[in-house]
Amino acid sequence: MFCSQRIMLPMWQITRKTGAKTLPAVRLSTRAFPNTVGVRSLCTSPAFRNIVKSDVADQEQPTGNLVNTVFENVTKWGSKTAVECSVTGRNYTYNQLLDYISKWAGFLINLGMQKGDVMAIYMPNCPEYPIALLGAISIGIIPTPINPKYTAEEFVKQVSDSKAQVLVGDPGVETAIIEGINRYKKPLHIVMNGPTKVPGALNMLDILSDATIPHADTVQVKNEDIVMLPYSSGTTGPPKGVVLSHGAFSINIHMCMHNYFCLTEEATDSSQEAYVGLLPFYHVSGVLCQMMAGFYKGAKVVTMAQMEPNNFVDTISNHKVGILHLVPPLINFVLHSPLATAEKLASVRVIPVGAAPVYPSAVEALRQKLKRNVFFQELYGMTEILIASMVPADQEKIGTSGKLLPNVTAKIIDTATGDLLPSSSTGEICLKSPATMTGYFNNDEATSATVDKDGWVHTGDVGFFDEEGYMKIVDRTKELIKVKGLQVSPSELEEILRQHPQVLDVGVVGIPHERSGEVPRAYVVTKSKISADDIHSFLDNRVAPHKKLSGGVVFVDELPKTNTGKILRKDLKKMAMG
Repeated sequence: MFCSQRIMLPMWQITRKTGAKTLPAVRLSTRAFPNTVGVRSLCTSPAFRNIVKSDVADQEQPTGNLVNTVFENVTKWGSKTAVECSVTGRNYTYNQLLDYISKWAGFLINLGMQKGDVMAIYMPNCPEYPIALLGAISIGIIPTPINPKYTAEEFVKQVSDSKAQVLVGDPGVETAIIEGINRYKKPLHIVMNGPTKVPGALNMLDILSDATIPHADTVQVKNEDIVMLPYSSGTTGPPKGVVLSHGAFSINIHMCMHNYFCLTEEATDSSQEAYVGLLPFYHVSGVLCQMMAGFYKGAKVVTMAQMEPNNFVDTISNHKVGILHLVPPLINFVLHSPLATAEKLASVRVIPVGAAPVYPSAVEALRQKLKRNVFFQELYGMTEILIASMVPADQEKIGTSGKLLPNVTAKIIDTATGDLLPSSSTGEICLKSPATMTGYFNNDEATSATVDKDGWVHTGDVGFFDEEGYMKIVDRTKELIKVKGLQVSPSELEEILRQHPQVLDVGVVGIPHERSGEVPRAYVVTKSKISADDIHSFLDNRVAPHKKLSGGVVFVDELPKTNTGKILRKDLKKMAMG
């Protein structure tokens, strides 16, 4: 695939250094997925009653290195821009990107890295991120992406837990890196993406321009070999390493890119899609939905290290972005910012949304602002199973997570008993997919709590399937409020309260109550000053008595949220208990 000088690499048995322990070669499930079309309807045999399948026939499993899958069509658009910095304009064509990927791979080999070793990436989104990530993957080295907002203590914890031997950092986080390596006090090769004050660190840009470093071809791998080690809290608990395979990522790209779902147009001599690369590359939403899926279709990925309103809007306008990936906080920005005008966003035709549900009222308001019918494409995924569902390309249904991707199977179980329920009933959503993680790194207990013996991933999300096969997420199993034994959905109350003309955002949690067990409390961000009585009156005739805000209304300036827009209810609960 690559040009210039080459090193042909041997295959190594994949093992991981973990002190006294070794993580063995990993293996994906070999269960067959029936090749059927139009099988959204429930299976009728007793053993599979209420098991939901995709409308689409299963996709064939790609084999080999993930890098080859990502760039399998690259010869069609080698001279087009692959990635560009939204601030500096620094960019690489697809041909240059491939060349630098192989150069970075050659550097890692010269450094003594071998297949199965781990490399940490502690950078915000930038044009060099895919070089570091895919260069490592191409030769079987396992990247573990780290949130660039992590403190020194947090990033060192991930480096230590993953047993990383190389750290690729950014000058913007060099203070944390210096503090971290002083704490870590173990051997660690450090490469920074530019000039730096980090002692002993190399400059990545110098490495990529060094003609003495040989290039390296991709190595052969098995589908079950580890490709990446991101960290996730999973359904509950502290962050854990998620062991993902080459096969899982490769098949998930093909699943997402099926023309029943995919709205990204493949690059041609006269046209090329552009993505705003703002969703973080350390997260599945950024690395899979933007970086890898974008490269697979020949799109230009314009990176943003952080959200800056003027730059965000100008990037959309200047690059004529047609498919604008958003999360709820960004939808809120586009809806309310005077910078995000209909003229500036005139090129946008599709808005894919993940991380949290989109409310119909927000969609309608945004369409009115943009003065046209932009297509909203909601999707559902998690690090442990990658992308599992998506709104079909011509069947928008606001407020749902779409339909199951090919190769994905689902069922609904009772949150208390675990019994199988009809798919139209509300319960915990369980999924089965060839893109499922192999497990949590060195944590069998957490793995078995998430993936059962039959291969079902227990998502921790509560929801149901409607009569057309659309998946609707209601809440998290741990977030349902129990009022006198009755379940109250925080997201249901939030959706209603957001319809109040003066409510900008809201988060609902349960607080302890002597007689009721728990009662709902709302934390509200408003556009202008209103009273708690206004909120209570608005809700009065809209919900049953047990759903009313008996725990009170608290006005706040902002809600605690993750980078992808999910409300951090545990932080709201801490505020309530505080």
